[in-house]
Amino acid sequence: MDIGVLHGWPIGVSAVISAGLGILLARSTSWWLADDDHAAVLAKTRLFRPLPLVILGIVLAVAAALLFPAAGAAPGSGSLSDAGSMSGAGHSADIGSVDRLLLALSLGAAAAATPYLAVVDIVIHRLPDRIVYPLIGIELLTFVLGQLLGESAIWGLGLIAGVAGVLFFGVLYLSGRVMHARTMGLGDVKLAFVVFGVPTLFSPWAPALVFIIMMLIAGIAALLAAAAKRSLKATTIAFGPAMLSGMWFGSVLGPILL
Repeated sequence: MDIGVLHGWPIGVSAVISAGLGILLARSTSWWLADDDHAAVLAKTRLFRPLPLVILGIVLAVAAALLFPAAGAAPGSGSLSDAGSMSGAGHSADIGSVDRLLLALSLGAAAAATPYLAVVDIVIHRLPDRIVYPLIGIELLTFVLGQLLGESAIWGLGLIAGVAGVLFFGVLYLSGRVMHARTMGLGDVKLAFVVFGVPTLFSPWAPALVFIIMMLIAGIAALLAAAAKRSLKATTIAFGPAMLSGMWFGSVLGPILL
């Protein structure tokens, strides 16, 4: 197979999937919000503009696919990108055509949902189940099909990391409820499956970097919000954007730094 085609088609498929799902989300806002008051709030904010959100999703999908460290296509050039291939090469050295197609689906879906989830969480402090659950379903499907039909070991690791992320965040959530302390929302617990599962496709150690980055971003956001309100006690932040930012930064930086 021509190396240029092998290099380029997963990137294009990722972009198409992200565009299609992003447009679907743009045209079904009232359905996945399922709340007229929240819909009215979103309609009034400049942050929620469907076209820029769709475009941002496409950019995320293309960037992630370009930087994915797959080393099995051909000697010296079998990756979606040469960037980050040193530590990620062994992790994804056996990636084949089925793996690439599933990877495009995984990255495209996560990228399409990311801008919508981040903006909605910032504006109304909510991660809509009607986006989160289908996204979890898509990622779970790719992990299972990859494990059954693919050539790479990344899918089993992604599934394990996703489940471990949900369990870890679930413990934090329950601990906060028991101690009457503000930790995170239940939506954040569900989103953890995607946030920790997808980066593992890039590097088995990426989830650790994801966690560090998301906590740094959340900490900085909390400090800025506290400074604006002049009160740390009364400060609450949307944790979803920090999680999603950590997911993408950890994904592309994991193979390079770890």
